[in-house]
Amino acid sequence: MQLPKMGAVPWKSIGSFFAIVSAAGFVVTSTWLSAQFILDPRSVAWMNRYLPKQARIPISAWDDPKTFQEIQADLSKAGLFAGEPLRVQTAILKTKQKQTDLLIPIYRAGKDGESDRLTELRAYRLVLNPTPNKKEALQFVNQIEVRELREDFVTEPLLRARVINPSSDRPVPFTQVQRFEDRAPLNGVWLTLKGNLQQGDTSIAYGQVVYYNPITTAMSVMLSWTSPDGELPSWQAVPKGRPAEFVVNQTVGLEPDFQVYQLRSVNRKNIPFQLQPISLSQGGLQEKNAAFSDALFLARSGLWSNALEYMKSLKQQLGEDWTINAQAQLDLVARHAKVTKAQADQSWANPSQQVLANLLDGRWERATQSVLNSTADRAEVLDVLKFDLGRIQKRINAVLSLDPARSDVQFWAALRLVAQQGKPSAIAWLAKQPQDSGIRRAQTVKIIDELEPMTFGTVTPTDLTISQDKKN
Repeated sequence: MQLPKMGAVPWKSIGSFFAIVSAAGFVVTSTWLSAQFILDPRSVAWMNRYLPKQARIPISAWDDPKTFQEIQADLSKAGLFAGEPLRVQTAILKTKQKQTDLLIPIYRAGKDGESDRLTELRAYRLVLNPTPNKKEALQFVNQIEVRELREDFVTEPLLRARVINPSSDRPVPFTQVQRFEDRAPLNGVWLTLKGNLQQGDTSIAYGQVVYYNPITTAMSVMLSWTSPDGELPSWQAVPKGRPAEFVVNQTVGLEPDFQVYQLRSVNRKNIPFQLQPISLSQGGLQEKNAAFSDALFLARSGLWSNALEYMKSLKQQLGEDWTINAQAQLDLVARHAKVTKAQADQSWANPSQQVLANLLDGRWERATQSVLNSTADRAEVLDVLKFDLGRIQKRINAVLSLDPARSDVQFWAALRLVAQQGKPSAIAWLAKQPQDSGIRRAQTVKIIDELEPMTFGTVTPTDLTISQDKKN
C-alpha cells in the first residue's frame, strides 16, 4: 500500500466534505421553507421574484406586501388610521434568526369630541425583498374585528354592589392596545384592548384580552374584563406545576372582589388553551368534604378570613390528599382575606366605619365591644345597619346557617332588625333563636332597649330569613 506524500492535500476528501455540508444546508433550508409554506403560503411570497412566472405563489391585492406608509394610505381612503404598532420578534427553529411581526391597531376617528374607536387589530409579517422596488415590506397574515362591550357589562360590579342604577346596553369603545409583559406566558403574545368609562367620580377600566400566536398567526379574544378601580388586569406569579393565573380586580369600596383565571389546555387546533375562572362553587378536593364545602360557603358569603382559617386547618389535616386545585382556591380566598383583614386592622377616623370593617371581616366580638363600651357613636352604627344593602346581612345569614346559636352574631342580627324594623321585630326574632350565652342574650336585649329611641322611621327591610342552601 502506497502512502500519500508529505504535504499533499486530499482535495477529493475536502470537496466531498463541502458537498455534504452544502447538501445538508440545502435540505435544512428547503425544510424550513416548506414548513413556512404549509403554515402560511403568504409568508414566503418574497420568493416570487426568484421563481419563474408559472411557479409563483398567488397572492391577492390585499395580501400583497406593502410598506407601512402604503398601509396608512389605504386606511386613510377608508376613513381609518393606524395606531402605534407593537413589534413581536420570534426565534425561528431554535436558530439565531428572528421573525418579526407587527400588530397594528386600526382606529376610526371619533366624532363630536368622542374618543377614537378601535375597529380592528391586524397582524403583519416583515418580509425582505418581496418585490424588486421594495427592500422591506409588511405581509398581512391575520386580523380580528373589534366587538365593543356593552355599558351594562362594564358597570355590572357596581350594579351588583348596589351603588348605581342599571345602565344602558349601548356599546362603549376601546381606545388603546397594551401588551402584557410581566409574568405573561411565553407561548405567544398577550394583549389587552382597553377603554375607560366615567361614572361620576369613578373611572371604570374595561377591556378584552387578545392572544396572538406568531407561529401559526392565529389571533383570538380570550376574555372580557372590567375593573371599577380602573386597575389593569395582570398575570401573577404561581408555584411551579400550577397553570399560569390572570387576575382581574373588581373590588368596589370595602368589598374585595378578585376574578382569577387559569390558563388551561383544551382540544383546539390553533389556540389549544383558554382562560378558565377559579370557582368557589365546587370543592377542589378529590373527594367531597363537608368542612371544605363550609369553608367555600363562608368565602362566597364574604367571610374571607373565617374561610381561610377553615381551609388552612383542613390542609394541615389532609396532608398529601390536599390538591393543586384546592390550593388555588385557598390562594384566591387568601387574596380576598388580605384585603378585609387590612381594613379591619387599620384605625378609622369614623367609629361606624371601624365597626363596619370589623363586621365585613367577621370580627363579631370586636365590633360588639365597640357598641357595648361606647354610647356616643351608636346612632352612626345604627345608620350603617339601617342602610345596609346586604353586605352585613349575607355574612350574618352564613354564620347562623352553620351555627344558629352563635350569640355574638345574633347580637348584630337583632341590632339590624332594630335599625330597619324597630324593637318589636327584633325581640320577636330573638326569642325564637337558640342561644349559647345567657349573658350575651341579656346584653342584646338591654342594647335593644337603649337603641330604640334612636331609630327614626323604618326602611324596606332586607329579608332576614336564614338560608339553609349553602350553594346560593
